[in-house]
Amino acid sequence: MAHPEALGFPGALAIRNCRVSMPTGRVDVILLPVDGPVEIVLVEAKAATAPDAASKVVGQLLMYYAGALMLGSAGVRALRRFAVDHPDRARSTAWVSPKMLTGGVSPPSDAFAALYRGRRLAPAQVHLFVALDGNAHRALEPTLDVLREYHGLRIGSVLVRDGRIEKVSRPDPV
Repeated sequence: MAHPEALGFPGALAIRNCRVSMPTGRVDVILLPVDGPVEIVLVEAKAATAPDAASKVVGQLLMYYAGALMLGSAGVRALRRFAVDHPDRARSTAWVSPKMLTGGVSPPSDAFAALYRGRRLAPAQVHLFVALDGNAHRALEPTLDVLREYHGLRIGSVLVRDGRIEKVSRPDPV
């Protein structure tokens, strides 16, 4: 979150700990690039030693990806507006509710309906990253390679140690 340029998105806005759609869980970090074809970058952070760091993390990212594809242009604008107007809250570890993202729309079903309005995001506009604090399980990178090559997913990985990015595996399809 502190160094979006290392992922290829200099100056990107950031939001932590929020949902992008009604049926999905909370994304660890959302980056909103300032320009270019990519509209949203979803980052799932895991401890490298966590049991789900090798496989379930990919399932989580796919769930978030599906949720991001439900977002409309109004939703992306709302995310950007929240990140700009409330940067401290957006970057805190506290949960960001759909009501907060939409500027007060409630209940959650109405807030998500507001986020879904407008032209939907296209798959090429969504990038994904798995962020780990240690070396990845041997199955992770080959899995990501297959998802990039055969499904065109823009999914990469980041190695972070002691708060510093050491290695980035690009999310571009093969």
